[in-house]
Amino acid sequence: MFEEEIKHHDELFSGSSWELGKIHWYIQQADTEMESKSLIKGEGFLEQDKLTDFGKDVVDEIHWWIFKKETEIEELLKRTESILNSVQKLKEDSSLLKEKYYPESYLDIIKKIKEFTESHKSEIRTLYDYVVWLHKKDVLAPSILFTYRVWGSTRLGDRAVKITANTIDKDRGKVKICTELALGLRTRFRYTIEGVYGDILSDIVDSIDPECQSSISVPKQRLLVQTSHTILDELATYFEFLRQSLRNIILDIKRYNAQTELLYRESFWKSFIIKAMSVNRIENQLWDFKKTLEMWHTKYKEKKEAEIKFCEQIAAFANANGGVVIVGITDKSPRRIIGVQDLENKSKFTKEVLKRHITYSTDFVHFRQILMKDEAENDKNCLIIAIAQTKDVISVKDKLGKFSYPIRLETGLDRSNYDEIKYSKLNVLHDNHNFILNLDRFLHDR
Repeated sequence: MFEEEIKHHDELFSGSSWELGKIHWYIQQADTEMESKSLIKGEGFLEQDKLTDFGKDVVDEIHWWIFKKETEIEELLKRTESILNSVQKLKEDSSLLKEKYYPESYLDIIKKIKEFTESHKSEIRTLYDYVVWLHKKDVLAPSILFTYRVWGSTRLGDRAVKITANTIDKDRGKVKICTELALGLRTRFRYTIEGVYGDILSDIVDSIDPECQSSISVPKQRLLVQTSHTILDELATYFEFLRQSLRNIILDIKRYNAQTELLYRESFWKSFIIKAMSVNRIENQLWDFKKTLEMWHTKYKEKKEAEIKFCEQIAAFANANGGVVIVGITDKSPRRIIGVQDLENKSKFTKEVLKRHITYSTDFVHFRQILMKDEAENDKNCLIIAIAQTKDVISVKDKLGKFSYPIRLETGLDRSNYDEIKYSKLNVLHDNHNFILNLDRFLHDR
């Protein structure tokens, strides 16, 4: 019905509008690859799709990429910040396109879009270079621009197309579709003009007397105006969501940098320890002071039990919000710095104990030696054991081979079950040291 109108799309398969289609092609190639790695499709009509282990690990593409995959965080931050203004301009200028605009024909709409993309050639080229850079890093990397977090399920579905070709040069047909998707000329299932026509026709049918036998037609000018507004709205939305994606990338990088920088900054830990020692509470949900570790001094049967008890304390932090154990400081007020003798060997032994009783795919415990001054101004070695909040449940194997599921409760330890802890972690996307930001707020709270 609209074949003649659709032919005018050929005007857009060159220049900057075509480059925008290439941008969306790379994003869709990443999304297609991400889905193939994340889902096992159900074979029967009633059988649901299932997440692979990879899919369970990803959950949120932006967070996964930054906290798990990216090896050049500062470069990603620099490049993302550098193109944000370009995408902001595309978003703002595209939002103005429909103001006081009444097209004379469908071709007029196409020419308006073409004029817009050519007048924003520089901004589109900047975005294109950024997406190609991501693609060259990893075929999955451009997926951080097309996430449920930003787009939502409906928008994702409307703009999605499966890309099976390995190279863009051999996939001109899909690039055409991607151009139409990015520019708002179509959704996954139909052209925008067809959808608008159907909506108008439905409104007319609903408004007329059922007894009326006259023919029904859609007014041409109404169709043109409503189609142009819908297309231009979708074009502006495309740039708006790309902008939001870039902002989310920057925010996640800053969160990553903040916790990582504090984790490795010696001055932070020294300042935190001094302030935490001064508070009246014996301990806090997020930290414990320990004069020493019992397992370092016990022998035989008691030693095994002490090792398991220590591992449960570590697992309890990981199953809750993460936290830190500071060894070498008395846990009763007034606290004193006494240090740890032979810290290197004791640290090595402690790591071995964790490996014996806890099986986990990533290293979620960070060890750090901190030199503190005691009351006599003598240097004392203290041990920082920083425990990440883990995405998955941490269990501890006892001497009989049974598993316990400890969780930090207020300032103590409770034993729960796997399902309850797993449910509590539904919003934990990845292992993280977010707790350290709370320590920093505590440190600077006057």
